[in-house]
Amino acid sequence: MNDIFRASAALTVAWVLTGCSSMSMDFLRPAGRPLETLTQQIGPEAPTLRFDFEFDDKANPAEGEVGSGYIVVSQEGKELQALPHAFELPRDRLDGKAWLSFGDFNGDGLTDFKVTRLYAMDGKLAVDSLYQFDARTGRFAQVDVVSNAGEIEAVSPGCVSVKVQSPAGAVRQENHCYVAATGRWVRGRADVARKTSPAERADANCDATAPELIACRRARIEQDKALLTLVREYRNGRMQTLQAAQGRDYAEAYARSLDLDHSSWRQYRDARCTAQSREQAVPVKALAANTELCRYEWARDQLRRYRDQIARLSDNRDKGRARQ
Repeated sequence: MNDIFRASAALTVAWVLTGCSSMSMDFLRPAGRPLETLTQQIGPEAPTLRFDFEFDDKANPAEGEVGSGYIVVSQEGKELQALPHAFELPRDRLDGKAWLSFGDFNGDGLTDFKVTRLYAMDGKLAVDSLYQFDARTGRFAQVDVVSNAGEIEAVSPGCVSVKVQSPAGAVRQENHCYVAATGRWVRGRADVARKTSPAERADANCDATAPELIACRRARIEQDKALLTLVREYRNGRMQTLQAAQGRDYAEAYARSLDLDHSSWRQYRDARCTAQSREQAVPVKALAANTELCRYEWARDQLRRYRDQIARLSDNRDKGRARQ
């Protein structure tokens, strides 16, 4: 009897597989225009690469967005890397034939690419990510300092502008330039970035007209103070919301956790910047200034994130009051 059941089950499986083999698998992908395969020559002596987008199982056509997945980079049929990316934008805003924008953004003679993730607020400004090709590894790496903040445009060889739109709708522009000697992107004007030495790289806010250790350290201390103020403002705002929803004990526990997280972040930042400066083989005399600049840049980026979180928190409160 068991043999009969096993034979019946085998026939059933075979029938299902045979029937499914003729079915289209398009139902696994979000509806809308597909993203075409792109090919790009990376450089005179660099390979031609193929770029595909593969949707993951989180892509949800019901939300009306393109969906999430992986930018798959391959060469001659061999997959080199799969970069996670989410297209959080309407399908009609994405050109399936030009979903990546290629160009030499860092001025090293090799092709990089940018890709749009979403559109800010009123939908007029894109929020892009920039991926830079590394000739040593043959791979692309995201440029964190300019990615996921605003619309990225090349303004001159090795320099880009980032237009950032605040939740209130105001637009500001930041310029970032690539310094080949250090392999890093720095904030500031192109002429300032190129004139400074690797140890005196110019972030215009930390390194004004006379880059030096003391000036950069003072700027970093002021940035840390401003950041701590924002962290406390965000903590207090969240405590009010949590206390109303979860109770006082829960809100106070959250506040202690956030304070601890910020303290741990500062310790990690300081240690990471010290290690990073040493890894870059910065001259000993310039090591301290380079470390301070790194810490300043981290504080600046963290400050921007908390400003965005506070703005979202304020928007949520306004919406809650409107519903009431």
